Amino acid sequence: MKAALMSKSLSDLSSWMTCWLALTVWTLGAAGCGTAPQRLVSPPGSAGGSPLVTEVNNALTAAALHTAPASADYRLGPEDLLQITLYNVPEGEAGVTPRRTVVRVSQEGKISLPLLGDIEVAGLTTAGLEQLLRGRYDQYLHDPQVGVLVQEYRGQPVTVMGAVRNPGVYQLTSPKTLIDLLSLAGGISERAGSQVHVYRQGPEGRQSYIIDLVMLASNPAAVNMPVEAGDVINVQQAGMFFVDGAVARSGSYALNRPYTLTQALASAGGVNRELADYSGVTIYRHRNGGESEAIPVDLSAIWEGKASDPRIEADDVIVVPISTAKYIVRRFFGTIGLGGAPAYSAF
Repeated sequence: MKAALMSKSLSDLSSWMTCWLALTVWTLGAAGCGTAPQRLVSPPGSAGGSPLVTEVNNALTAAALHTAPASADYRLGPEDLLQITLYNVPEGEAGVTPRRTVVRVSQEGKISLPLLGDIEVAGLTTAGLEQLLRGRYDQYLHDPQVGVLVQEYRGQPVTVMGAVRNPGVYQLTSPKTLIDLLSLAGGISERAGSQVHVYRQGPEGRQSYIIDLVMLASNPAAVNMPVEAGDVINVQQAGMFFVDGAVARSGSYALNRPYTLTQALASAGGVNRELADYSGVTIYRHRNGGESEAIPVDLSAIWEGKASDPRIEADDVIVVPISTAKYIVRRFFGTIGLGGAPAYSAF
């Protein structure tokens, strides 16, 4: 008798839950909601810091600390204060050797020395000036030994612009490299792309150098370069992509390297396994003429290897919709059947 009553009670409860669930689905459908409102579950906040940007900035900082000043490549210019030493010449009647002369480079890029008169030094390295002076002094001295030391470096403007944290004009008062200037500018920002461009006005006109940021950070000895007065350093901005819906962090993200769809979703913290409709993901892509194309994607098929993982382009909008069935289960019955797995996952 008790068993019969219990069986009837369970049957009645099952029938009631079925009717209630059907009524709930009908109510959502009557309200015009094919899926539950995303605003109920989309977590607030913007995109977090890009791991790539953090990695590059940390490497740039470390490289700047271990990079020796490029004094051998420093180019002399106006307002530099030079100490010129003739090692094999006595200093007057005192017989002190070597003889030292301190002279400042004029605005015209020249210095004036006894015996030699005016000498054009702008654009020369210290080694180049030493060689020039040895040739000039050779007519007065036997085997002249000349040393040049920069006591004070002049102010040299270098412009750092683009996707850096502190863009502006920086004055060089000592030899600096590209890594040094990027570090002075606070490192690259979250919108940085993968390249930095250096523009330089040389004797043959404007020259451009394109350097990969990841290569600069990982192998500075190969691609780092000394900075010269008048250089313009421009860290290129990356395109952006946008992620919305059932993901951990809706927002905009820098396309600072090639991304596939699953990598882009991982940047947004992954999809919400309890709510996401894997088969209804859509990539909205702008085409020429302002038209927008909707590209449907089945995440389950990608994860199972049955479909290719599409490449993300600049200005793509990725929408991960909320599954109505999952929403109802989550809303009215709580988390079930997930075995304690995290709600947000990139996989």
